Amino acid sequence: MPTFSFVAIDQVGKTVSGVRSAATRQEMIGRLRGEGLVVTSVAQDAGPVSGGRGALSDLKDTLVLGRVRQGDLLVFTRQFGAMLKAGVSLTDALHTIAHTIGNPRLHQILLAIRSDVQRGQSLTDAMRKHPVAFNQLFISIVQAGETSGSLAQNIARLSQYLDRQERFRRKLKSATAYPKFVVGFFVVITSFIFLFLLPRFKALFEDLGAKLPRLTQVMLDFSTFLRDYFLIIAPAVILLIIALLMLRRTPVGGAFADRVALKIPFFGKLFLQAAVARMAMTLSTLISNGIPLTDALQLATGTLSNSLLEEGCRNVRKDVMQGHGLAESFSRVPQMPRLLPRMVRVGEESGTLSGMLEDVASYYDQEVDVALSRITAVIEPVLIIGMGAVVLVTVIAIYLPIFSLGRTLRHG
Repeated sequence: MPTFSFVAIDQVGKTVSGVRSAATRQEMIGRLRGEGLVVTSVAQDAGPVSGGRGALSDLKDTLVLGRVRQGDLLVFTRQFGAMLKAGVSLTDALHTIAHTIGNPRLHQILLAIRSDVQRGQSLTDAMRKHPVAFNQLFISIVQAGETSGSLAQNIARLSQYLDRQERFRRKLKSATAYPKFVVGFFVVITSFIFLFLLPRFKALFEDLGAKLPRLTQVMLDFSTFLRDYFLIIAPAVILLIIALLMLRRTPVGGAFADRVALKIPFFGKLFLQAAVARMAMTLSTLISNGIPLTDALQLATGTLSNSLLEEGCRNVRKDVMQGHGLAESFSRVPQMPRLLPRMVRVGEESGTLSGMLEDVASYYDQEVDVALSRITAVIEPVLIIGMGAVVLVTVIAIYLPIFSLGRTLRHG
């Protein structure tokens, strides 16, 4: 779908600009007017490189060269910002980084961008041709830097933003690594017990003619059921998981899953705090880089990863476009934590909205740390106790008939 750059005036007389996708120029103008904007200019952006690279070409490059990860972009922005700050020309910086970057896909993209810049295109237009590497947030910050003449500073702030996001992602991954390992080990042990261990003892008990206690009989029957119907149960479970994932992608299913996710004990609050931290971090970065608040809200909406919160953020943007304050607009979203609008109001009244949003991001980042520590501290012993209980019950179920058989032999 084509992308269009636009400039418009909102209902309070403020000039807003941005980039959006639409089927036609008329559709773009109609959508902007529907949001209460007076459109002053709309221009279609340059098309894809080499006369049009479609999804098939992107998929082929991804399979051959791999995809561009956020860690790769972090390395790129760090080097790019440092070189621009040192006075290295744009094309020389791109050429040098392209030949030192470890990701072959990003290497190819940077060389293509350098060629476009040498032909006279702006860095923004050149990067916009590669959405597989640079999302709209990245493009908006680069465009603001080029427009204001502060590209090096904006790239440096973008590097800090990506660094915080990467550290946040690694923190979540590290905190959940051990519970995932314990759950996986628990599944393996349980499967081994019911599919391989218990059937051997069942054959032994049948040969000896031992009278089986109720617990042993139940476990052996369950083991037999799993073995007999394994080729049906396993595909059924896989198909059920696929069906749930497909349902999750539908608007109705996604909205239901997102609503339930926020109500899960312990985890619901964690999901909310993590989403607010990402949103506040994004808003702070965009506003400090000169992006208009309405555009910043639109871009930040995509970082929430929850349709319920995304709808609330879209309503916030509509309220802001109608002239309401950001804090007042956030206070109208019931899902948002009550502390958020209070801190935002302080930032609005003191003229330090960007800095206050950064404080909000730091605060909820720390809250996520505390919540992860608590959840991990609770989950780990629960999982270990659960695994131990399964093993204990299995041992008891196996040894009860053995003890019974031993007493029979002694008295027989």
